[in-house]
Amino acid sequence: MDMESKILYAFRGWIGFVAFMDLGITAKSFIEKRSFLTKNLIDYNDEEYTTSRILGMFALLKALVLIYSTLYIHYKPVVDLGRWSLAVTILLYFSETVYFHASSLNPTVIFPCVLNIVTLIGLFYLPNKLDIWGLRNGNEEENAQLLKQAGALRRGRKHARKYD
Repeated sequence: MDMESKILYAFRGWIGFVAFMDLGITAKSFIEKRSFLTKNLIDYNDEEYTTSRILGMFALLKALVLIYSTLYIHYKPVVDLGRWSLAVTILLYFSETVYFHASSLNPTVIFPCVLNIVTLIGLFYLPNKLDIWGLRNGNEEENAQLLKQAGALRRGRKHARKYD
């Protein structure tokens, strides 16, 4: 196995780890019935744990997207979806702590945010560095190839009908 394959497999393991952390956030959100994105842990009302459930479902959805990004890393649109899910999560954490002041800057916010930033940087850098989509060798993207094939099929059908 060459070095590029080892790096790709290691990074896929890293993405799997981040997805596992999101599954942990999901479990924590449903078990504790309160969100770690709250400031005051003492004065919370048991009936009002909607934020916790929404955060749990969001973390579950993000974990599923990251798992698919890991399994289908050779498809650029799936990796783009993983990038967007990480970017939205980082935006959520920063907006809740810095802009809305709904949470204090504690390790339960900092650690997932750092993991997501490192993973997002990796999802931008490594696929291009390792050329897993074959764009560096002059190959076209998959969509452009499919459009050319569809055009050739259409021309072939018109040509076949002409001689029938």
